[in-house]
Amino acid sequence: MMKKILLIVCMLIPMVAAAQMNDPVENNDSIVSIVEKVLDKRIKKSRLNIDFCTSMNGYFTDGEFDEVSLKVNRVRFDWRGSISDQFSYRIRQSFNKSFSKASTDNIPPALEYANLQWHPNDRFNLVIGRQFLVIGGYEALANSMYVREFCDFNDNLAFYRAGITGEIKLDEKKNHTLQLQITNNRSGKDSDIYPYGLPEGVRPTKVPFMYAAAWNGYFADKSVNLIYAASVAPIAENRNMYYLSCGNIYEKGPVFAYFDVMYSHESVDTQQRLTGLLGDSQPQKTIENVEYLSFIARFDYKFHPKWNAYVKGAYETSSIYAANNGLASGRYMANWNAQASVEWHPLGRDKGLRLFAHYLYKGYELYENAQNVMLPEPDIQRVSVGILYVIPVL
Repeated sequence: MMKKILLIVCMLIPMVAAAQMNDPVENNDSIVSIVEKVLDKRIKKSRLNIDFCTSMNGYFTDGEFDEVSLKVNRVRFDWRGSISDQFSYRIRQSFNKSFSKASTDNIPPALEYANLQWHPNDRFNLVIGRQFLVIGGYEALANSMYVREFCDFNDNLAFYRAGITGEIKLDEKKNHTLQLQITNNRSGKDSDIYPYGLPEGVRPTKVPFMYAAAWNGYFADKSVNLIYAASVAPIAENRNMYYLSCGNIYEKGPVFAYFDVMYSHESVDTQQRLTGLLGDSQPQKTIENVEYLSFIARFDYKFHPKWNAYVKGAYETSSIYAANNGLASGRYMANWNAQASVEWHPLGRDKGLRLFAHYLYKGYELYENAQNVMLPEPDIQRVSVGILYVIPVL
């Protein structure tokens, strides 16, 4: 784009100069002003934000104080724009993720968005390139800048993949939307997902795609929003993974609340949450036939035009649905987290600046099936104070 702008500028300069030499009195526009108009027209079709979040955190493990440290939680550039009335683009670069190139997508995880969108009319949209997974629930879809702590389910998913998505508005009022998506089911090789390798006798799939469908509906004058999705992916030869997820969101006046349910049924442990807990009594190998289930709830209340408070909780279970590798079927682990936060918007809610104080507690419990074969996870606490600013550059 910049090369094109420079080319236009270079073409304009001699034309304007010639016009001024021929009629210096009537031509009042300077070269600079015309260049500014060209650039201004292009800039008006683009939007560039710098997302920045930093905090000071106090960490505790099993009730014992560990340390206090300063952390830059997120820094990223988010560039969106339109090429014409029918074509637009989005590129978002994070500086908190790996810059090593992922072999399947051929771009690093740090490049979260890199896509082109085609919208021939107001009822249809097509997205091609690196994009967000079509998945239900609110926490997964929320801007990660505003999520102080994800549940373990969402924290272990790689949400940005190369693929293609079609989006259709199902009604004239645009209250209901259907999304159909095909993406890579992973960004890199199997060895990146399974550090202990695939289970014995399991061979890699030759078509590592994920197929997803999602419905987004609004009700009650758009105060109620439902986001439901289902996905299936072959993760190895004759081995599949299934996601079911739903979000139930309410927003009216000073109240915002949601309740998410996330479920994963995996023939091979792609999230590695149970596999990572295997102790020395078990050989380190990837577990098969796992299920993960999460319930997430949050309640926000805007008690002042510049102040907001919320409480949030999540309860999650990890199970094996069919015995394998000496591990019986049944529930193995439960974990939960509780959060509370107060936020201040000194410039107003629409200015992108907020200061926050946040508290997190995470607890884990191993069930009888896991107590002799898996390592326990400690309870943790974190107290944070920080600042978040979405800086509008263009």
